[in-house]
Amino acid sequence: MAMVELDVGWARITLLPSAPYSSDGAASACVMGVALARQQGVHAVAGEARRDFDAWPGEFALAAPGVPLFSESAQGGEYLRLAVDAAVAPLVSGAPRRLFRGQQDALVLARGLRRVLLSQQPDVAHAAQLAAALLAHGARLLDEGTAGATGRAGAYDADRPLHARVLDAIEQDLASPWPLAALAALAGMPLLRFLRSFTHATGMTPHAWLTERRLQRARHLLHNTNMPLAEIAAACGFAHQSHLGALLKRELLHSPAQYRAR
Repeated sequence: MAMVELDVGWARITLLPSAPYSSDGAASACVMGVALARQQGVHAVAGEARRDFDAWPGEFALAAPGVPLFSESAQGGEYLRLAVDAAVAPLVSGAPRRLFRGQQDALVLARGLRRVLLSQQPDVAHAAQLAAALLAHGARLLDEGTAGATGRAGAYDADRPLHARVLDAIEQDLASPWPLAALAALAGMPLLRFLRSFTHATGMTPHAWLTERRLQRARHLLHNTNMPLAEIAAACGFAHQSHLGALLKRELLHSPAQYRAR
């Protein structure tokens, strides 16, 4: 899937695909981004030394205008970026870049923007409304101050290595049924604690993430291969192709055939 962009006048919305990339430079706009998938690579902010990063779904980043940013990844990961005119966006105070984890509201808005960008005829007015809501969400997070720097997920930072184990396992075997009890056992947590902790860490429940990741993989196969729909559904862990078709229609307003044709 190629990069998709939409200009709403005061902001440019970009959906970045899961693909290798390397970027280096400073934007004149305030840049906000929501990770829709896990992404690993190397980055540097404001001339600091380059270091490894591991961005998870639900991470919401804000960077002030003019801040030099370097980022590079061998695989990339689906990412929704909003570049807002400096005159409109709130300034990022206290640091050139701020990161908030487990942002469920930001994820919902980002997925809504993804749906608009990938539609047959993008609704610019609706995209502007969603972008404004995402901008307002960022402003609220900044108003919370330093105490909210990592979002609600901060209380669960100690669980991050355990959730990484779960994310890795899901990625290696999307076709597995992965019942909640099995994922909790993999993390070594009681079921309810795992559900609560994972949701705070990623902004979605384990089942929601599993479904989202399966759909992302199916979209990749639809776009890049000629595999029959039934084979794609099976490879991605869907019970049958109609289930995949229904989810694709719900999330992106496309049937599998329409998505492949676009």
